[in-house]
Amino acid sequence: MKYIKLLIFSAVILLLTITGVTLLLPSHVRVSRAVNLYAGNDSVLNQVSDLAKWKNWYPGFDTLELKDAVVENGRVIRASVKNIQLQVINTTDSLVTVQMKKGTQPVRNSWKLIRYAHSDSLTLQNYMEFDFKWYPWERFSGLLLDGSYGRIMEQGLRQLKEQMHK
Repeated sequence: MKYIKLLIFSAVILLLTITGVTLLLPSHVRVSRAVNLYAGNDSVLNQVSDLAKWKNWYPGFDTLELKDAVVENGRVIRASVKNIQLQVINTTDSLVTVQMKKGTQPVRNSWKLIRYAHSDSLTLQNYMEFDFKWYPWERFSGLLLDGSYGRIMEQGLRQLKEQMHK
């Protein structure tokens, strides 16, 4: 009986310690990648803001079909792919934000076009923002996002750059 109490007490202390440590991890994580483009490529945000055009450059979308598409001003602004719901929630001349939702936690995927005054190039920054609850497994998973999503973002930016140079 004495060993069982010690085992239970040790397990509770271990769980509280793990929870305490993970509370020190951020609840908001941003994964970001960027690519330089030529100054004449302002139409790059048109490729991003129309979900129907994602099949031309977004990794994995070339073989998928958009379902339940909502068209506004000639652009698909809301659709679902597999079990992921996509919605364009912000469009300006330098920023497009798409909310991607699978389950309960939405992820904001944004593309920001940065112009330089005395340069012939632009920078397109793609960043994904994740918000986590206090659960230890959610906070810990935030440490792994850069490795898993970073490569996909780099590939998408590379393919978008190639698409713009055609």
